Amino acid sequence: MSSQRSLKEIVDIISTETSMGKEEIHQLINDKMEELGEFVTQLGAVHIVAREMGVDLSSEPPIQVQTTLSIDQLVLELNNVNLIGRIYRIYNQHNFKKKDGSDGVLQSVLIEDKTGKIRVVFWDQKVIELQDTNCKIGDPIRILNGYTKAGRDESVEVHLGIRSQIQIRPSGIDDSELPAFESEFSKIKNIRGNEIDLSLIGKVTQKDDILEFERSDGSKGNKQGLVLGDETGEIYVNFWNEKADDVQDIGLGDIIEVVRLASKVGLKGHLELHSSKYTNIVKRDNLADIIVKKGFIGSGTDIAAQLLPINQITELSSLISTKGLIINVNPLHEFSRENGSKGKVRDITISDSTGIIRVVLWDDKTQLVTENDINKIISIINGFTRKGRYSDIEIHCGNQTRVDVESIDSNSISQYLLDFTNIKDVTDEMKEAHIQGIVSDLSPIQDIKTKEDEIIQLRNLRVEDQSGTIRITCWRENITKISDLNIGDSIEIYNASVKEDAGYGTELLISKNSIVKKALNNPSNPQDFISSLEVSSLEIDLEKIKDIEDIEEGDEVSIQATVVKLIDKQFVYPLCPECKKKMKKENNTYNCAVHGDTDKPLNRILFTFVANDGTGNINVLCAGKLAEIVLELSADTAARMVEENESEKAPYSFLKANNFVNSELIISGKVNQNLYLKSLELIANSIEKVRYAETTKNMVKQIYTE
Repeated sequence: MSSQRSLKEIVDIISTETSMGKEEIHQLINDKMEELGEFVTQLGAVHIVAREMGVDLSSEPPIQVQTTLSIDQLVLELNNVNLIGRIYRIYNQHNFKKKDGSDGVLQSVLIEDKTGKIRVVFWDQKVIELQDTNCKIGDPIRILNGYTKAGRDESVEVHLGIRSQIQIRPSGIDDSELPAFESEFSKIKNIRGNEIDLSLIGKVTQKDDILEFERSDGSKGNKQGLVLGDETGEIYVNFWNEKADDVQDIGLGDIIEVVRLASKVGLKGHLELHSSKYTNIVKRDNLADIIVKKGFIGSGTDIAAQLLPINQITELSSLISTKGLIINVNPLHEFSRENGSKGKVRDITISDSTGIIRVVLWDDKTQLVTENDINKIISIINGFTRKGRYSDIEIHCGNQTRVDVESIDSNSISQYLLDFTNIKDVTDEMKEAHIQGIVSDLSPIQDIKTKEDEIIQLRNLRVEDQSGTIRITCWRENITKISDLNIGDSIEIYNASVKEDAGYGTELLISKNSIVKKALNNPSNPQDFISSLEVSSLEIDLEKIKDIEDIEEGDEVSIQATVVKLIDKQFVYPLCPECKKKMKKENNTYNCAVHGDTDKPLNRILFTFVANDGTGNINVLCAGKLAEIVLELSADTAARMVEENESEKAPYSFLKANNFVNSELIISGKVNQNLYLKSLELIANSIEKVRYAETTKNMVKQIYTE
């Protein structure tokens, strides 16, 4: 039978029927193999040459198939093959150059029936027809007028020619005659070591830079690492050589189907997957998103158990894993390596309750963290420790490192917040300090001339917590770190240098290594702590203070006066958290006309007192954060006073007990006409307690400078 003819026999037939020399025929066979590359064998090439030359190899009558065959009936050199099966696997499209320079394309599918599986190969226009069907794994398929030939491994394949047809999900097929569709794809949690021919569908959660290497024989190779995840876990996948090229267009978040992988236990104790020359990768855009369960499977160790607290990261040149709060992100920098390749680097700082540490991200890892991720949680698996530029140790994240960034609710974040030093405990014996507090004073930027006649900038601020207050200095470019701060802001300062006490108390210096950021809600500060308002000897010009009798409606003024009376009326007002409008209370529920009910309104203090400076009286309206700072009383505490005493006026007893009446204040604000009282009213935007020692110093300084 023709199906048993050897290469020599077919060459003899071609030579006999065409009078062509055998050497010339062999050259045509070699040319065809060069044209089609790895997609055709020598025996397949001679069949194609014979067909192109019009040589009929059916002198021994071929098996003519008039009906549908089962896969186990297929042998080489069948024509007019009709076949029905179910799509078991879809392989990637491959492009190649034909001998004449034109472009060729090939794609194949693996189909199965109840008797076995077979590869079906599509060429050129047939590839387009296949893709136009939008077929998917599990679909029934009918092949009409195909032909069989030997594949690369000498197994029987079905190829489609010009007269061939394909039908996807055709009518008239009894689905029960086909094998039931069962997913061949493994769930990641079920993968074990030393398995072959594994297939999975997963979401790309990490993509390393491609790694180039040199083999022992001097040849070059490359590897591309991806982390794939599904709802059961994550696993590292290594794509080697040409398979590394196949995943270059795959990005983070893409869902891919990968078949014919092998598993083994890697050097780090985790299961890994590796590609082979038979591995196939397909991007699946038509699948629903996968919610990935974080964490590598198969390591035998709980990921959480591997995470070190920051203060336990002490050993250099070692692999470590940790988890912390991102408190600072520096800009990305690009650079050129010695071999001419481009690199990227970004450094960040993270904290937990035990300390802070600098983390350096390299190349692809730089894209995983941006400034928008400050106050998010970062997990680092297999970072590498090195000596730092500004510290004894830092973490570097390269190809072998796994980095994950996630948001976290405020109730769970406390474990990652640094245990700050109380200001009263900062001493000049310390090299650096981490503090948290409220900005109580912020000086203007000053230009200072050095001994070298260089003009540099200086700015000071004062921060206080429940234990004390401290002066902080910023020089040169470091003043940009406090450029967005305002008095009353709650801030965190990391790595502030401690200055030696020169007679003015211990001070801090903001250095290049320091970090200044707006604070999260930190339980290290009592919830009801309100900063007292410090008097700045440079901020108040006593000559600009006006007498009450001289002020008029519309004036922006400052007065120095004594509190002589409190106006007893509602002290705390519940506001809607959404629109900030006043809410009505009914049966322990607060109602907003726009946003409905809530049991947790936003409380706001608003109270009025009468001030007298010896020339007259004026009503002063004080509200919001200013009221909380002046009174050293939070709005929530005032609201609890009202609730516990069942009286809207309960906070006034607190003010009287704390001698607010008879206190002397410097009050700045705008003068309005109160239509209800038919008198002037000062809307305060700044109130400072007069401390006579400071005021005297200020007066002396003004007199001296005059």
